[in-house]
Amino acid sequence: MKQRCVAFALLLAGCFAIFLLQGKKASVSITPRPLLYLLADSQRDVERIPLALTRVSDQEEQKVGDQIARDDGLSPSPALSPEAATITAYLNAVGLRVALHARRKAIRYRFYLRDDPYFFNAYALPGGYVVVGRGLLEWIASEDELAAVLGHEIAHVDDRHSIARLQYELASRKLGLGDLYALGAPAVDLFKAGYAKDQELEADRDGLGFAVAAGYSPVGALDLMKRFEKLESDYSEHAASPIGEFAEVPFSALVEYFRSHPPAAERLAMLQREIGANGWNTGRPVRPFEIRPIFLTDAAERLNRSGDFRESLAKLKQAIAINPNYTRAWQALGDASWRSGDALATVHAESNVVRQSGATDHDWQLLARGLAVSDPDRAVQRLEQILANHVGTEVSAPSSVPSIDLDGMRFLRGDERAAADFEASLSSVKDVSAQADARCEMAWWMYRAGQPQAAEQQLEQARQMLPQSSPAAVYLVWVLTDLGRQADAEQMLASVAGGQYSRGQSAELAAERAVLKWRTDQRDQAKQDFQAAARDDPVWMSAAWVQNSHSPSAAKVLMQLEAFESARRAKASHRQIAARYSP
Repeated sequence: MKQRCVAFALLLAGCFAIFLLQGKKASVSITPRPLLYLLADSQRDVERIPLALTRVSDQEEQKVGDQIARDDGLSPSPALSPEAATITAYLNAVGLRVALHARRKAIRYRFYLRDDPYFFNAYALPGGYVVVGRGLLEWIASEDELAAVLGHEIAHVDDRHSIARLQYELASRKLGLGDLYALGAPAVDLFKAGYAKDQELEADRDGLGFAVAAGYSPVGALDLMKRFEKLESDYSEHAASPIGEFAEVPFSALVEYFRSHPPAAERLAMLQREIGANGWNTGRPVRPFEIRPIFLTDAAERLNRSGDFRESLAKLKQAIAINPNYTRAWQALGDASWRSGDALATVHAESNVVRQSGATDHDWQLLARGLAVSDPDRAVQRLEQILANHVGTEVSAPSSVPSIDLDGMRFLRGDERAAADFEASLSSVKDVSAQADARCEMAWWMYRAGQPQAAEQQLEQARQMLPQSSPAAVYLVWVLTDLGRQADAEQMLASVAGGQYSRGQSAELAAERAVLKWRTDQRDQAKQDFQAAARDDPVWMSAAWVQNSHSPSAAKVLMQLEAFESARRAKASHRQIAARYSP
């Protein structure tokens, strides 16, 4: 009862302080967050004495941490993809260097990746288990910044914040350390939620001290906190309509971090005071973040999907400048270049993928299509030369994508023997699925050449081999509508509707409906369908991509629809601006 009275008195004092602040011109908006931290700090102070009398030993804490880590899937160590393994190894290299300077030498620290691009946070479990989200790593620009983050989490363990948080929860339920199972939900949720304000600031101070002792520049922590400060501001400004780097990023990921930490401006000011008080050298250069290309590529792929090709390409070029041998960045650069309509850049990127022997079927397709657009007169010879220099034998197989694309490019250039050579090469292929895929790929080249009858023959044969082939059916809709058989095209489109598709695939189906409606004089419905296509995948607003990816006949209709959609968006934007500034 006495504890509750103390907490209530502190609450009243906090409310009175906020009331006084309201009467002054404050430079920072007053929000409920300071009051929430006041309550958390008050509860912590009230409970500190009894918990200090029952301090858990390092050995006991290690046992508790091991149990929670098992529940969190950290122990035994999970199977990792090669890229996740690279990130985890880097986290441990930096983290262990920083942890050497922690005070509690009995704690054995281990560092893990939460391989979720939307987990924008980090947390530490009792016993030295530290987990960092892939989403948070995307916003780190130097190894010194990472050292500050890991130092912060190490400090939560070293200062006993983590084990104390668990003790508070268990004590409130009158449970002992052996009763973790009685908490119901995984105990790890306690540590994701953050700590009291004074604990977070203490972890900032001590964690930076550990990082500086390990040889890292204190500027890393300042740079990161300045970025978080801007992120908070941008988040508040664009929460209603995410743009740019926030596109397709669930705001819940950012909310969790902001809710569980004090305002970045306050943390920055405290760190600046701490650096000055300790005389830490701010002239020490920061170290490069060696795995940054991974996260730059993550962001670039997201921006590519959202239609911000300029920013996507910029990040990918930055990633490649750091690591020219990072194949995934070259692959993403090829894809973003093609979607933006830059065929020449597509060839450059995909040629590098081939040289690094990391090319997938999609990479070979983009390389061939980029060559056909950017250098039509020499495309066949250039692809032949690339194939001759490529050491992989799989590309010369009759059903391989490079071999098919070579025949397709010849067909596009008017070589009458290309179709016959393609059929002859397929005669030795026994796998039905491989034959069907090969015919779909050849059909695309025939469709691009403005030869829908030849494309239809290939697609019908593919569907006879694999009646449930969605790619063949989707291709066939484009072909049938070019042939003027709108009823057949609509029936084919209806046959694939209702399936499970990605946003990009759904967008293509909507674009096909738009072309069908336009060609049957249902113009208003066509505009609505195209609007849906452009919303789900902005690539449909890229005129150059439309011309490079579709037959001349279909591209003409799609570009008319794009012009209407551009005008509609401009008009809507003007209305929004007018409404914003109207009295």
